[in-house]
Amino acid sequence: MVLGDRDRERFWIALTVRTAFGLMFLIAAINIFFFDFKDKSFTTDLVVNLRSNVEGLSKPYENSFLNVKIHSWQTDPQTGAPAEETQLGLIFIRGFLYAMPFVFSVLSVLLLTGLFLRPALRLSAIYLVLLGLGKYVIDFSSGTTITTLQDFMYAMFITLALFVLSRERPVEPGPL
Repeated sequence: MVLGDRDRERFWIALTVRTAFGLMFLIAAINIFFFDFKDKSFTTDLVVNLRSNVEGLSKPYENSFLNVKIHSWQTDPQTGAPAEETQLGLIFIRGFLYAMPFVFSVLSVLLLTGLFLRPALRLSAIYLVLLGLGKYVIDFSSGTTITTLQDFMYAMFITLALFVLSRERPVEPGPL
Protein backbone atom coordinates (compact mmCIF):
# COMPACT_ATOMS: atom_id res chain seq x y z
CA MET A 1 0.00 0.00 0.00
CA VAL A 2 1.36 3.40 -0.99
CA LEU A 3 0.50 6.37 1.17
CA GLY A 4 0.00 9.70 -0.53
CA ASP A 5 0.43 13.20 0.84
CA ARG A 6 -3.21 13.39 1.88
CA ASP A 7 -2.93 10.12 3.81
CA ARG A 8 0.12 11.36 5.67
CA GLU A 9 -1.63 14.63 6.47
CA ARG A 10 -4.65 12.75 7.73
CA PHE A 11 -2.41 10.62 9.95
CA TRP A 12 -0.71 13.67 11.49
CA ILE A 13 -4.00 15.49 12.07
CA ALA A 14 -5.47 12.47 13.83
CA LEU A 15 -2.31 11.88 15.85
CA THR A 16 -2.10 15.50 16.99
CA VAL A 17 -5.76 15.66 18.02
CA ARG A 18 -5.58 12.28 19.76
CA THR A 19 -2.44 13.18 21.68
CA ALA A 20 -3.48 16.70 22.67
CA PHE A 21 -6.93 15.81 23.96
CA GLY A 22 -5.90 12.43 25.34
CA LEU A 23 -3.17 14.03 27.45
CA MET A 24 -5.49 16.88 28.47
CA PHE A 25 -8.08 14.39 29.79
CA LEU A 26 -5.39 12.24 31.42
CA ILE A 27 -3.90 15.23 33.26
CA ALA A 28 -7.38 16.31 34.38
CA ALA A 29 -8.13 12.81 35.72
CA ILE A 30 -4.81 12.64 37.58
CA ASN A 31 -5.40 16.07 39.09
CA ILE A 32 -8.83 15.00 40.37
CA PHE A 33 -7.68 11.65 41.72
CA PHE A 34 -4.64 13.15 43.45
CA PHE A 35 -6.34 16.41 44.46
CA ASP A 36 -4.96 16.50 48.02
CA PHE A 37 -2.77 13.42 48.17
CA LYS A 38 -1.19 12.39 51.47
CA ASP A 39 1.16 9.44 51.97
CA LYS A 40 -1.34 7.15 53.69
CA SER A 41 -3.11 4.29 52.04
CA PHE A 42 -3.31 4.70 48.28
CA THR A 43 -6.94 3.60 47.85
CA THR A 44 -8.14 5.46 50.94
CA ASP A 45 -6.56 8.67 49.69
CA LEU A 46 -8.14 8.27 46.26
CA VAL A 47 -11.61 7.96 47.79
CA VAL A 48 -11.00 10.87 50.18
CA ASN A 49 -9.57 13.01 47.37
CA LEU A 50 -12.49 12.25 45.10
CA ARG A 51 -15.00 13.00 47.85
CA SER A 52 -13.33 16.30 48.82
CA ASN A 53 -13.09 17.33 45.17
CA VAL A 54 -16.79 16.59 44.58
CA GLU A 55 -17.80 18.41 47.76
CA GLY A 56 -15.76 21.46 46.74
CA LEU A 57 -17.04 21.52 43.18
CA SER A 58 -20.68 20.95 44.15
CA LYS A 59 -20.84 23.76 46.75
CA PRO A 60 -21.74 26.53 44.25
CA TYR A 61 -24.63 24.43 42.91
CA GLU A 62 -26.38 24.32 46.29
CA ASN A 63 -28.00 27.71 45.63
CA SER A 64 -28.43 27.38 41.88
CA PHE A 65 -31.68 26.71 40.07
CA LEU A 66 -30.41 23.22 39.18
CA ASN A 67 -30.70 22.13 42.80
CA VAL A 68 -34.35 21.11 42.84
CA LYS A 69 -35.50 20.49 46.42
CA ILE A 70 -38.29 18.07 47.27
CA HIS A 71 -39.97 18.47 50.66
CA SER A 72 -41.65 15.62 52.48
CA TRP A 73 -45.32 15.77 53.42
CA GLN A 74 -44.51 15.30 57.07
CA THR A 75 -43.84 18.39 59.13
CA ASP A 76 -41.92 18.96 62.33
CA PRO A 77 -44.52 19.45 65.10
CA GLN A 78 -42.51 22.18 66.83
CA THR A 79 -41.56 24.37 63.86
CA GLY A 80 -44.06 23.39 61.19
CA ALA A 81 -41.21 23.05 58.69
CA PRO A 82 -40.97 20.00 56.43
CA ALA A 83 -39.34 17.10 58.27
CA GLU A 84 -37.13 16.09 55.33
CA GLU A 85 -35.74 17.91 52.35
CA THR A 86 -34.21 16.02 49.46
CA GLN A 87 -31.93 18.01 47.20
CA LEU A 88 -32.61 16.10 44.00
CA GLY A 89 -30.56 18.38 41.76
CA LEU A 90 -27.50 18.06 43.97
CA ILE A 91 -27.72 14.27 43.79
CA PHE A 92 -27.45 14.39 39.98
CA ILE A 93 -24.70 17.02 40.05
CA ARG A 94 -22.64 15.03 42.55
CA GLY A 95 -23.15 11.87 40.49
CA PHE A 96 -21.85 13.70 37.42
CA LEU A 97 -18.88 15.02 39.40
CA TYR A 98 -18.07 11.59 40.87
CA ALA A 99 -18.08 10.11 37.35
CA MET A 100 -15.95 12.91 35.90
CA PRO A 101 -12.43 11.52 36.63
CA PHE A 102 -13.46 8.06 35.42
CA VAL A 103 -14.90 9.50 32.19
CA PHE A 104 -11.71 11.52 31.72
CA SER A 105 -9.61 8.37 32.28
CA VAL A 106 -11.60 6.25 29.82
CA LEU A 107 -11.61 8.98 27.18
CA SER A 108 -7.87 9.54 27.57
CA VAL A 109 -7.12 5.84 27.16
CA LEU A 110 -9.35 5.61 24.08
CA LEU A 111 -7.85 8.72 22.52
CA LEU A 112 -4.22 7.88 23.26
CA THR A 113 -4.55 4.32 21.96
CA GLY A 114 -6.70 5.28 18.97
CA LEU A 115 -9.36 2.69 19.83
CA PHE A 116 -12.85 3.83 18.83
CA LEU A 117 -11.30 7.16 17.85
CA ARG A 118 -14.28 8.88 16.27
CA PRO A 119 -16.83 7.86 18.93
CA ALA A 120 -14.32 8.88 21.62
CA LEU A 121 -13.84 12.27 19.96
CA ARG A 122 -17.60 12.75 19.70
CA LEU A 123 -18.10 11.85 23.36
CA SER A 124 -15.25 14.19 24.29
CA ALA A 125 -16.90 17.11 22.50
CA ILE A 126 -20.28 16.38 24.10
CA TYR A 127 -18.70 16.03 27.54
CA LEU A 128 -16.83 19.32 27.15
CA VAL A 129 -20.07 21.07 26.20
CA LEU A 130 -21.74 19.62 29.33
CA LEU A 131 -18.83 20.80 31.48
CA GLY A 132 -19.03 24.26 29.92
CA LEU A 133 -22.77 24.52 30.54
CA GLY A 134 -22.34 23.42 34.14
CA LYS A 135 -19.63 25.97 34.74
CA TYR A 136 -21.75 28.68 33.11
CA VAL A 137 -24.62 27.97 35.51
CA ILE A 138 -22.50 28.79 38.56
CA ASP A 139 -20.57 31.66 36.95
CA PHE A 140 -23.62 33.31 35.38
CA SER A 141 -24.13 35.91 38.11
CA SER A 142 -20.46 36.95 38.24
CA GLY A 143 -20.12 37.27 34.48
CA THR A 144 -16.94 35.17 34.41
CA THR A 145 -17.18 32.92 31.40
CA ILE A 146 -13.55 32.12 30.62
CA THR A 147 -13.76 28.43 31.57
CA THR A 148 -17.05 28.02 29.73
CA LEU A 149 -15.63 29.57 26.58
CA GLN A 150 -12.52 27.38 26.80
CA ASP A 151 -14.61 24.23 27.08
CA PHE A 152 -16.70 25.29 24.09
CA MET A 153 -13.55 26.15 22.12
CA TYR A 154 -12.07 22.70 22.82
CA ALA A 155 -15.34 21.09 21.72
CA MET A 156 -15.23 23.19 18.55
CA PHE A 157 -11.63 22.06 17.85
CA ILE A 158 -12.67 18.43 18.24
CA THR A 159 -15.66 18.94 15.95
CA LEU A 160 -13.48 20.69 13.37
CA ALA A 161 -10.95 17.84 13.50
CA LEU A 162 -13.75 15.30 13.04
CA PHE A 163 -15.02 17.29 10.08
CA VAL A 164 -11.58 17.46 8.46
CA LEU A 165 -10.98 13.76 9.04
CA SER A 166 -14.37 12.85 7.57
CA ARG A 167 -13.72 14.88 4.39
CA GLU A 168 -10.66 12.81 3.55
CA ARG A 169 -11.07 9.85 1.27
CA PRO A 170 -10.20 6.49 2.80
CA VAL A 171 -6.92 4.88 1.83
CA GLU A 172 -7.26 2.83 -1.31
CA PRO A 173 -5.09 -0.25 -1.58
CA GLY A 174 -2.48 0.09 -4.24
CA PRO A 175 0.42 -1.92 -5.56
CA LEU A 176 3.16 -2.77 -3.12
